[in-house]
Amino acid sequence: MSIADDEAEKAYPTRHWDGTHVKEQFCCDTDDLQEAYLRGRNAPPTNAEIEAVAKRLCYLSQPPLWFPTEPPAEQEKNLWRNMGMCDAQDEWLDKARDLLETARKAVNE
Repeated sequence: MSIADDEAEKAYPTRHWDGTHVKEQFCCDTDDLQEAYLRGRNAPPTNAEIEAVAKRLCYLSQPPLWFPTEPPAEQEKNLWRNMGMCDAQDEWLDKARDLLETARKAVNE
């Protein structure tokens, strides 16, 4: 299950009618759908999003010289772990948070 699916299930758990396997349904109009879209689009970045961007930024900024035999995904994971050992992860997380917030602001202008 994706992070988004997990968050959605926690926010709006699946409900069934009186113990049956029939899911409850509700009516909504296009205004409701647009409002839901805008809420999701304007939501602050999640920690998972920030960390994913931070890992990628860190990896792209460093030439992967020390693990040349590993696939790129493994190199990225190892580099991120090494950044944690020298307390450099926070700097990358701050950069990623700033970039994601800037992108979200641009959408709302």
